Amino acid sequence: MKLSVWVTAVALTIKINNSYAGYIMNAETTTCISIEHDRILKEICRKYNLSITRMVILMVKYAIEKRSLSITSYRNVKYRDKHCSVWKRIHLQFTPNDYEFLMDVKKIWKMSVAKMIEYCIENFLFELQEKVLENDKTDNYLYNNYHFEIGEEEGIKYCLIYWGLPLKLLKKLDLQNSIICT
Repeated sequence: MKLSVWVTAVALTIKINNSYAGYIMNAETTTCISIEHDRILKEICRKYNLSITRMVILMVKYAIEKRSLSITSYRNVKYRDKHCSVWKRIHLQFTPNDYEFLMDVKKIWKMSVAKMIEYCIENFLFELQEKVLENDKTDNYLYNNYHFEIGEEEGIKYCLIYWGLPLKLLKKLDLQNSIICT
């Protein structure tokens, strides 16, 4: 059974998975990249037996880890250069965690997904290949620890986004577990 709902140019596909007796929701999207970037991406994906979606997520997570974030408020989202004459359409299917992660990166970096892919290919792909893919560390590298902390300080509400599992949260969880167990 497959039900597709279009929301702002992104198809959300709900699939019923009998083994888990629940729903798995994947976000599917289509974007365009240059023919040259498409060739590079497909060549590396073929070499390491990775899907393009998996490679995009790997690149963005690697870039997040390596790039010091420069957050700029009140700026429009940057899009890919529209003057390239030949584009290649690519289809991506993200897990809910990866989709949310990409949307947060889009908000912070102020880049469209196509621009993110372009930026990561030009700045981080070959370093990622050398340090992660060549050493077959993709399973250890891909973390799914993604947390929010919402609070209020001096009357100002805030939201912290964690892309990883910080020691501060582990200590909170350990304290809560010790209280529950006693």
